[in-house]
Order: sequence, then structure tokens, then C-alpha cells
Amino acid sequence: MSGAQITDATHALRFALAGNARLTFVSGRTGARFTYRIRASKDGEVHFVSLLTGSDNDGDYEFLGTIRGTAYYHGRRSRIGADAPGAKAFGWCWAQLTTGRIEGYEVWHEGRCGRCGRTLTVPESIALGIGPECAGRAA
Repeated sequence: MSGAQITDATHALRFALAGNARLTFVSGRTGARFTYRIRASKDGEVHFVSLLTGSDNDGDYEFLGTIRGTAYYHGRRSRIGADAPGAKAFGWCWAQLTTGRIEGYEVWHEGRCGRCGRTLTVPESIALGIGPECAGRAA
């Protein structure tokens, strides 16, 4: 898997809510992995979660739900059922992440800033998933 693993829950949460994040959750038990895109609304109040459902890593995302604050809500208009493996995985991992735990799963990013999308090159930025300029602006 390309990119880098984020091993600290606080950093992973900050990355996920930076505004334009793509992250993969990998089960420590089964090895199953699901990739998500989390984008902030223009006002930053809501984050939209989408699940990668095809082979096009840029375009094959389906709406899954929303995040308000740190609370995740499965979307009523999502074509992906709440009981689908990718939806259940996100709900479980997100609940763990928001309580400060990364146990039983891994969090990976693709090597791009979670806010602006630029390629990360500085080791500290790669570990955090956010570049130095965006780190000062990300919530």
C-alpha cells in the first residue's frame, strides 16, 4: 500500500477532518480495507463521507454519510446500505477514532495533504498527513 500509516488517533482525526482527506481503514483482524473520501462543506460545518466503490481512485466514490462535529450519521440518501461492510467498517472505525483509539485497525493516507491535496515530502508531514502550511490552518 502506498502512502503512510497514521498511528496516533489525534493526528488521524485531524487529518480526516482537514477538508479534503482520503484515508483507508484496514482491519487488523481480517485485513479487509475500505477507502473513504471526507470533504468539508464550504462553511466547514459538515463533512461529507464517500466510499470508494470501484477501481478509479479519483472518481468511483459513492456518498455514504455526513459528519457534524465528530458525530457520524449514515446518509438517508446513500445508495450504500447501513449494513454494507464498508458502511459498518466506517461507523466502527470512526467511533474508535473519535474516542482516541486506534486499536484493531490501521489508518492510512495516500501521501497527500488532507487539506490541499499536495504531495507530502517532509517526513513529519507524511506522518501527520498534513503539510506544514495547512497544519496551521486545519481545524
